[in-house]
Amino acid sequence: MQTRLVSLVALAVLAGAQGARELARSEAATTGEAEPYTPSPAAAPYVSLGYREVAADLLFFRLVGYFGGKHTAEGVAALVEAIAALDPRYRKIYMWGARAMSHALGTGLGREHHLRAIRLLEAGMREFPEDYQMPELAGAIYLVDLITKDPVQRRAWDEAGTKLLERAVRTPGAPATLGTWIAQLRTKLGQTQRAKDELRELILITDDTKAREELLAKLGELEQVDSAEIAIEIFEARRRFERAWRKERPFMPPSLYLLVGPPRPPGFDMTDLATGGIDLVGSDFTERLDPL
Repeated sequence: MQTRLVSLVALAVLAGAQGARELARSEAATTGEAEPYTPSPAAAPYVSLGYREVAADLLFFRLVGYFGGKHTAEGVAALVEAIAALDPRYRKIYMWGARAMSHALGTGLGREHHLRAIRLLEAGMREFPEDYQMPELAGAIYLVDLITKDPVQRRAWDEAGTKLLERAVRTPGAPATLGTWIAQLRTKLGQTQRAKDELRELILITDDTKAREELLAKLGELEQVDSAEIAIEIFEARRRFERAWRKERPFMPPSLYLLVGPPRPPGFDMTDLATGGIDLVGSDFTERLDPL
């Protein structure tokens, strides 16, 4: 029974491949570009006949061959999206596929393909939230690859890209030097104080000496003071931060402790709950009644 099932699957794959070849020949004859047949992301899981990972591998092999030859941006994007739909845990397809979609050397590359690459990376971030490279690449596509003359659209994309870089730099394993780029972007957006605050935060939590020096230099540039003066202040704050972190939540990464903070008290004062925190004994509190 198992042998028969495998044979049927192989026959279906061969038939599909033959149909795809005929379709490609037809399109090549009319457009000069041979786009491979690719199921839509919604249909891909069904046409795989349950062999989703196998189908994803086969499509990936096809994608590599297609991308290495004469291809179109639409053909590359369709293959990448189908593979991600077939196997969402196929980590490689998100980074490799997004780069292929946004830097396709074939014809037809446009704004929509860059946006589709970002959506692909956003799906990858949901599957692999601990991966800093996906938000980093998505941010770079917003900031570098998407081009417009509309100042409102430009600012919106710059904001979106900067937020993604901020997410990336706070992910374990990310290079802290990303902080200098983020500071430049925040300054460009008119958010200089936010840029300074984020640089101070990164200096506090990074253990990379070279990266810390770069961050200090950038902060000194924004503050218009000697970075050595800032270093003394921040290193004292870092010592206080490390003492609190190791005492209160040593099981957390320092970047997470910075967001969560110290533990809350185990209970609360019922009097505060009843009076809203007002000291009824030690304060002159008179309730004001409005006339009827």
